[in-house]
Amino acid sequence: MNRIASVTKMHLRDKLSWLYMPWIILLVNLIIHLIIRFSIGGKGEMYTGGITSLYVYSLVIGMVALPQTFVFALGLGVRRKDYFAGTATNFALISLGTAILLLLLSLLEGWSSGWGVGLHFFRMPYWGEGTAIGLVTRNFVLLLHLYFFGFAISSVQRRYGWFGMIVFSGVVSAVISVLVISLSYYQLWDSLYQWIVGITVSEWAGWLFALMVVYALASYAMLRKAAV
Repeated sequence: MNRIASVTKMHLRDKLSWLYMPWIILLVNLIIHLIIRFSIGGKGEMYTGGITSLYVYSLVIGMVALPQTFVFALGLGVRRKDYFAGTATNFALISLGTAILLLLLSLLEGWSSGWGVGLHFFRMPYWGEGTAIGLVTRNFVLLLHLYFFGFAISSVQRRYGWFGMIVFSGVVSAVISVLVISLSYYQLWDSLYQWIVGITVSEWAGWLFALMVVYALASYAMLRKAAV
């Protein structure tokens, strides 16, 4: 348990990347949207996708975490399973803290009538609907999913090298191409759209959680045999 906690603390020593930078990016994004909103008069309601910058950053930091710390941790005698458990704990703590802060900011946004100019930055339509607990849970799952998705991509590179990454990217691109061609050939785009809009946010969260488990298990399996 001490080794797992040590790995978590090792990640969190980089406070700039894990704690400060995502909120700096989000704050700058919010300020830009507020300036634009003020400049056009702030009439009506405006929903933005600015919060997606936080989600993109979560994916990127999930990819960066492994190459920055894996070799260093193993050099200090940390076991691979302890490294994985400590990293997963870090992902969970950051995701939970971020989800709670996003809830508080969305409540503040509502109380201030969209920061006084009708700007909806932190509460997105559809995804941001429902109870406070539901919103925290969904954002927690989404962030954890993105962290592990990025971590899984890095695990492929660590286990199989850059050639493995090229092959992996080629396979993914081929599968996507076949799906797009098939949907177009059989004229299934409308059916796909109807299926997507029929899924509730809770069901989306469930699917994201299931995929996150797959990413986590795949990452652990690859790291057990990855070269140092």
